[in-house]
Amino acid sequence: MAPSTFPRALLAVSLVLLVVGGLGPAAEAQPPGRCVPQLNRLLACRAYLVPGAADPSADCCSALSSISRDCACSTMGIINSLPSRCNIGQVNCSA
Repeated sequence: MAPSTFPRALLAVSLVLLVVGGLGPAAEAQPPGRCVPQLNRLLACRAYLVPGAADPSADCCSALSSISRDCACSTMGIINSLPSRCNIGQVNCSA
């Protein structure tokens, strides 16, 4: 995924994961539950996730910058595993 789309993808899927029940034990790099409060802050970014939205707010950018590398990487690993765990094909957004 291109660096410019990484934060938006992280935000989008993190919000989805939070809505459907959080990360639970899947965030292995941090103690259980430690990533959830960090990712909860991303709710400040929800307006940015709509196609055609304006630039993210200062609160959104602050929330994103406060997420630890371990939580961000764990979340991306979870995101990348979703299609296979749901028995659907990989999503290709490069086109």
